[in-house]
Amino acid sequence: MTAAIIGNGPQDYEYVDYSVFYHYALVDGLQIGYREAGLSNENVLLLVHGYPSSSRMYRMIIPILAKYFRVIAIDLPAFGFSSIPGADAFEYTFENYSELVSKFLHELGIQRASFYLFDYGAPILMRNIVKNPDMVQMIVFQNGNIYAEGVGDKLKEIKKLYDDNSNESDLKLNKYFELEYTRWEYLNGTKNKAKIMPETYYLDQFLLERPGVKAIQISLKRDYKTNIELYPLWQETLKKLQAPTLIVWGENDEVFKKEGAEMLHRDIPESKLIFYPTGHFALEEFGAEIAREIIAFWKLNFNM
Repeated sequence: MTAAIIGNGPQDYEYVDYSVFYHYALVDGLQIGYREAGLSNENVLLLVHGYPSSSRMYRMIIPILAKYFRVIAIDLPAFGFSSIPGADAFEYTFENYSELVSKFLHELGIQRASFYLFDYGAPILMRNIVKNPDMVQMIVFQNGNIYAEGVGDKLKEIKKLYDDNSNESDLKLNKYFELEYTRWEYLNGTKNKAKIMPETYYLDQFLLERPGVKAIQISLKRDYKTNIELYPLWQETLKKLQAPTLIVWGENDEVFKKEGAEMLHRDIPESKLIFYPTGHFALEEFGAEIAREIIAFWKLNFNM
């Protein structure tokens, strides 16, 4: 629990609770889990996770950000603790995830928000930004790529295996959904491996091992090509929008390379770019620092 006493004197002290809660919303018949903290409905910050994680990846920064934002971190279907509908009930594509996020925000009565784009969250939320740019207050990119230059060798190898579509390639593809790769995503490029708690990758893998989930994730990886096709559209959208944009990036990430961050900064000249000496899951080592940068950037742009 994080709490604060606010006031100028003994007479006007007010207790403010920044505890993090886990709720469920019903969206298109699906139970969508999400973490939430903060009191204001004006300054909403939506955090969307990537593969193979969940809203749990934001556990360290939500209490820090809750003093300034109504922080909401969603679990997408088949991730975290949201529903896992069968393929006949929900088609696992990035487009459908984007539509679900839009309905989720509507269900919560949110009309304007800031977006945190990480990994899969980048293509999901970029679809929302294209459709409804007026909804955007602030954008935070953290190892969420929308440039061909930022695509790492691992994703290129996965695409090659999908294109090959042979028994041999299928066997090689399966390794990207096992514990060894999940651990690699967390540890690769880190400055201090001792700061990466083992339960991070073990919990992710445990949730991946649930019945039907790996097949869903394999299908979703195949759909990633639809994101690359939309990269030019997303780049042009951000160039025109020029929304306040903070770019915080683990510079040693081999999934989404630092070149993707540099291209973003080039196309949004007023953006702020900060590199951290870590890998893909930058929050595991530099969560407090990144949270403070988000708050400072918000204050700078919105005069708080």
